[in-house]
Amino acid sequence: MKYCFGPVPSRRLGRSLGVDILPAKTCNLNCVYCEVGPTRTYSCERREYIPTALIKEELREVLVKKRGFFDTLTFTGSGEPTLHAGLGELLQFAREYTDRPLAVLTNSTLLGMSEVRRALCHADILLPSLDAVTFDFFRRVNRPAASVSLMEMIEGLVRLRGEFSRQIWMEILFVRGINHGPEHLAEMAEVLQAMRPDRTQLNTVVRPPAEAWARPLSRRELREVRQALGAGAEVVVDSDSHFREGVQPLLESEILDMLRRRPLSLRDLQGLLALDAGSLQGVLNRLGQSGLITAQSFDGVRYYMTAGRVGERAPIS
Repeated sequence: MKYCFGPVPSRRLGRSLGVDILPAKTCNLNCVYCEVGPTRTYSCERREYIPTALIKEELREVLVKKRGFFDTLTFTGSGEPTLHAGLGELLQFAREYTDRPLAVLTNSTLLGMSEVRRALCHADILLPSLDAVTFDFFRRVNRPAASVSLMEMIEGLVRLRGEFSRQIWMEILFVRGINHGPEHLAEMAEVLQAMRPDRTQLNTVVRPPAEAWARPLSRRELREVRQALGAGAEVVVDSDSHFREGVQPLLESEILDMLRRRPLSLRDLQGLLALDAGSLQGVLNRLGQSGLITAQSFDGVRYYMTAGRVGERAPIS
């Protein structure tokens, strides 16, 4: 599959069938924590990066084939999906083939544009992110393109709440030593009151990031952040059980496709594929011996990814 992948385990969306509508990695941010790796192509232009007709063709086939084997259809992947001018059309098209919730992950940078908000209104769940409410922290964590305006992002999020009647789950990702100080959290709490998301989901660095120095907050620190942001804030945690039921084993080519898009741990893969750890480790070892995947330990957890994803990785042994 070129544009669809998974389903993959998502801490927030269950078994998420992904739709990637941009070339890797096309974005207007270069977040230090990004699990997809550094931004290769900075772009703020909305256009048809991949022909919408080609995405539709594959999407139709996949939705028919995987009917019942995913919880959410999620537009996400290797860049910022709202950069694709055909996003609204694709959401409407997908609704013809599935009754599962349609979700969009967005970095919020283009929400100041009315045409982007109109396109997103075809989704069921929007998962925008906002990691900082002051430019200094925004610059340090998200490293935006020069034309990206933090003020327009915040104003766009407020307008989105007035135009979108379904679920908005705000994600805030914290990087140790940068955006979790008490003064910044107090300002963020005020901004969140104006945005009125249905959920405020607190996250930290959990997979190998674009920058090795980007480190996670501890559970205690995340609890302190939750208290500072007040009612409605929740810490996003890994689940041990959401991915155990109803997923058929996937072929090696599908495993490679999943790992190309995001690093996954043995536990991630084991839950998704319904395989015991020993059998799955054997498959991973074979892929590693073939030079197709590598592994990297992060925060005490070993993650697998396709070879050459970002820099040099440790071989699998």
